[in-house]
Amino acid sequence: MILPQFDVLVPETVNEACAMLAEHAEHGVRVLAGGTDLLVNLRRPIITQHVPRCDGCRTHPEGAVSSTIDCTMWESEPLMASGGSLRTLLRDQEKTSPEFLVSLHKLKELKNIRRSDDGGLRIGALTTLAEIQRSPEIRQDYTALAEGTDNLGSPLVRNRGTLGGNIVNARPAADAAVPTIGLGAMLTLHGKSGTRSVPAEGFPTAPGKTIIEPDELLTEIVYPLSPTYSGSAYYKLANRKALEISTVGVAVWVILEKPGGPVADVRVALGAVGPTPILAKSVPAVLIGKVPDKAAIAEAAEAAAGDCRPIDDHRGSAWYRVQMVEVLTGRLLKIAVERAGTTT
Repeated sequence: MILPQFDVLVPETVNEACAMLAEHAEHGVRVLAGGTDLLVNLRRPIITQHVPRCDGCRTHPEGAVSSTIDCTMWESEPLMASGGSLRTLLRDQEKTSPEFLVSLHKLKELKNIRRSDDGGLRIGALTTLAEIQRSPEIRQDYTALAEGTDNLGSPLVRNRGTLGGNIVNARPAADAAVPTIGLGAMLTLHGKSGTRSVPAEGFPTAPGKTIIEPDELLTEIVYPLSPTYSGSAYYKLANRKALEISTVGVAVWVILEKPGGPVADVRVALGAVGPTPILAKSVPAVLIGKVPDKAAIAEAAEAAAGDCRPIDDHRGSAWYRVQMVEVLTGRLLKIAVERAGTTT
């Protein structure tokens, strides 16, 4: 893997990290946590037709050099590190390689799984996906989150990748972010001006974009108390079982008033069927107050399908995704209800 040039900054505290982000924001700065997505996104192209060409510089005054890896323009013009042609990507600030990476590997306080005072769960943003996958506590009480990590990437990715990174990357199909929304989590953002808490469903605004400010870090993900009669589930539909982006992802959380009783609360989150993960807001109106029998679940699944906004791409058509949202929501609602202490 060939990477562009950058400096790595290593803060000792969260406040120092936020200060570094603010100081270097104008020069291009990114946060390095697990690095499983960031380093891949930063790699220089190795396919000839994708390599930016030098049209003339101090090193190559004659121009027409197919690779600028050894070109002085890598040093004099940071936009050359964007990995595209000079003519197109020099205009695109979003594709500019950063001059600085802020590595969080010394911030051990962001790597933990602990209970809140109210019985909920607090997970540090640097907690790895493998640690979540292996946690009996999470698998028992927040099953959808554990299942979201089961088929995320590969063992190597799960050992390096972090929960915070999966959420901040803001990918519509993120397999840990979708259950986090389904489970009603709150995200703690720490910046130079202080700390704020935002709902997970309101965090992403578009593919790869969030409401996080340039000087802020996601430090903690806070999941609410999992009541006695509650159950959750997640399923990733993909073309293969590993190292694949989901075609559709569905996370469900159901709370019952009592075993065999009506639904007290329900949340359904959908991945890969919109520009961001979607909280299906039509479902609670259908299920809350009703016994979750076959007919009620079918109606709720249909409502969830009506909330999604998929597109056609090489993984599946919009029509197919809508059908799968309905099928998977129905199946997962049934599983979640069973896990909550009853059968349908």
